[in-house]
Amino acid sequence: MGLRFQGRENRGRRQAMNADVDTGGVIVPITDGEAILRGEKREISILVAREEVTITHARYSAGEQVAGPRLHYEHTDAFYVLEGELTFELGREPETLTVSSGGFVAAPPGVAHSFRNDSGRPARWLTIHAHDGGFAAFMRGARDGIEVEWDISAVPARGGLPASEAIVSPDVGGAGWESGHRLCSLKCALPDLCVVEWHLRGPHPDLPLHHQDSQVNSFFVIEGELEATLAGTRHTVGPDTLISVPCGVQHTLNHCGSGPARMLSLHTPDGDGLADYLRRVSE
Repeated sequence: MGLRFQGRENRGRRQAMNADVDTGGVIVPITDGEAILRGEKREISILVAREEVTITHARYSAGEQVAGPRLHYEHTDAFYVLEGELTFELGREPETLTVSSGGFVAAPPGVAHSFRNDSGRPARWLTIHAHDGGFAAFMRGARDGIEVEWDISAVPARGGLPASEAIVSPDVGGAGWESGHRLCSLKCALPDLCVVEWHLRGPHPDLPLHHQDSQVNSFFVIEGELEATLAGTRHTVGPDTLISVPCGVQHTLNHCGSGPARMLSLHTPDGDGLADYLRRVSE
């Protein structure tokens, strides 16, 4: 196909989320996201909105068109499928592919993309804009009836970059490295976005508290239960929950249970060179 594969509701709630950001971190179950759209066939919520990254959760019924052809010139638009499947068209001569639960797609700047739910069942996914590119303001404006300009463009006559510039990791897991009870798979390695999927099969000892001065660290728990320490406070975090930690805030994330767990780790931007490190240790 020519695609580059990497590995195999209200204003009060918005103010509460911003207050959480100011105090050092956000822990948001998908049920508590900021409502953008609540309909019988479509639901969209903002889980976190920062300058470095905006992450939304969406659920669309079978057969629903999600987004028509567009491209972004200054930021990456990425998607992780949590349930069901999505059909994407990517590149200047659109190439079509279907990505199921556990699959990931990223359209870097200049790559045209559109997607829909062609299946006979609902689909749920995360959308990741890195950096934000004005997306959060656009979504809130659409909800509130306010027109907002942001980094989006119609596909030009020449069609933008080819589909080979997109990043596609169609399956759960994929190429990666294993250490003790941990298996990790590098899903995406771009300057503005590094995404790693972690499979934790048993207890992992406490890691030292640490912080990054040059990036936002976000984690989405897909299954199992983890313990997060943010700015000195411990939290137990279950499935379908986002943790987002701004620059300079001490944090650690541990797997203390005996059962398996799975999560995504997102670095925006990849300020500590995680992608290069994972490539080196997997060689």
